[in-house]
Amino acid sequence: MNRTTSRITYKDILTNGKADTQRKHILKLLATGESLSRREIASVVRMETSSVSGRINELIKQGIITEDPKRKCSISHKLVYPVRLSEV
Repeated sequence: MNRTTSRITYKDILTNGKADTQRKHILKLLATGESLSRREIASVVRMETSSVSGRINELIKQGIITEDPKRKCSISHKLVYPVRLSEV
C-alpha cells in the first residue's frame, strides 16, 4: 500500500510542476558555491529531506550536481556525501 501511494504522490509531484519548483530552489542555493548535505539543503529551503533527496538524485543522474567526499553534516552530525553544482 505505501509503495503504491508513494508512486502516485511522486507522479503527481512530477506532473503538477512542484518538482520543477523544488529543483529551482535547490539549484539556486547550490549556485552559492557551497557543498551541502541533503539535510542542510532541506533546512534552508524548508522542504522535507525526502523531497530534497528525490530532487538531488534526479539532478545527479542528469549530471547537474555531484557528490563530494564524505564529511559530517552540520545538522545530523553524521557522515554524509554533500552535493555541489558540477563543474561545466
